[in-house]
Formats: sequence, structure tokens, C-alpha cells
Amino acid sequence: MVKGIIGGVIGGAIGAAIWAAIAYFTNYEIGIVAWGVGALVGVCTATFAGNSVSPLTGIAAALISLGSIAGGKFAVIHIIASKVRTDIHTKVQFTDERLVAAIADQLAEESEKAGKKVEWPKGMNAEEASEKADYPPAIWKDAETRWNAMTPDQRNQYKHDIEEHVHAKVDEAVTSLEKDSFFQSFNLYDAIFALLAVASAFRLGSGELGGGDD
Repeated sequence: MVKGIIGGVIGGAIGAAIWAAIAYFTNYEIGIVAWGVGALVGVCTATFAGNSVSPLTGIAAALISLGSIAGGKFAVIHIIASKVRTDIHTKVQFTDERLVAAIADQLAEESEKAGKKVEWPKGMNAEEASEKADYPPAIWKDAETRWNAMTPDQRNQYKHDIEEHVHAKVDEAVTSLEKDSFFQSFNLYDAIFALLAVASAFRLGSGELGGGDD
């Protein structure tokens, strides 16, 4: 039984890798590949189990096939999400103006919390503001004054803190999107081929189709 499970896991890992590679490089999830993953898991389970094939090894193969299909699907989404995360981190530039804007954001937030109305330029708001023209002149001037008053070491530390904050926000957003994308990626065809995969894994894993030595 244990050997059968080990074989099933090995087959599942190989199947998941193949499933993920095909989906990633073709930009398509080919349902019949999932069916193939189930068959591979079943064959590997029965082969490793040898004379110990039984309905129990079939059940194990069925469960492993489901996990392998889900793992392959998640792997594709994770790879894409990681690429998106890296691209965003690379493209975000922390120039002096951007850092002054970060100070201006803090000042605007403090003013609003204190009950003071912030007069944003027409069509602009706290969420979209990112450069000098986007901010109320008084807030921008105050932000520039504070930035200019910093020593080089203070500026470097502030830049580091802002970078860490922005990167953390990006990571949080991408991770959330990754999870949502995974659950939303399942459809009726996935369910059909998953059932076929489970059925094939069970029959092959239990030796019903000659996968074992019995």
C-alpha cells in the first residue's frame, strides 16, 4: 500500500509538471491532459503496489490524481503571478519626485484624519495622485520642504522604507489575485475531465485494468 502511494505521488508529480508545462507554454488548459494525469497516477500506483493492488490503492490513486491536477493548475497560475510580481517590482521607480509624493500622501492623509478638507486638483484624488501637478500646491510645498530638510542618510532610509512598503503591497495584491484566479479557473470541462481522471486512476490503481501483477 505504501509503495503504491509512493508510486502514485511520483506519477502525480510528473503528470502535474507536464500539465503545468503544456498550459504555460500554450496558454491553454487541455482537458484531456488532466485525464492523462489520472491514468499516469493509476499506472504508477499499481506498478509500485505490485501484488498489493486493491480498491484501497485505487482510492489512493484517485485522490492523488485530484491533487496532482489541482497542483498543476495552481503551478501555472503561480508561475504567471510570480512573473507579474517581478515585472511590477522592476518597473516601479523610486525617484525623488515619487518619494516627495509619498510624503505628500502622508500629509494629505493626516489632514483628512484631522478633519481638514483637502482641495485636490480637478479630477484628482488621493488614490490617483502620483506627481507634483496631482497634489494641492500647499501640501506639495510642505512635502518638498520636509524632503529637502532630510540628510542623505535620512533620505536613503526613507526610500528603503517606502520601497519595502510598496513591495509588500504589491506582493499582497498579487497573492490575493493568484488565489482568486485559481478558484475562478475551474469550469464544467475541468469537472468532466477531473471525473474521468479520477475514474481512470481508481480503475488502474486498483488493478481492474491490469495495472498490477494480479
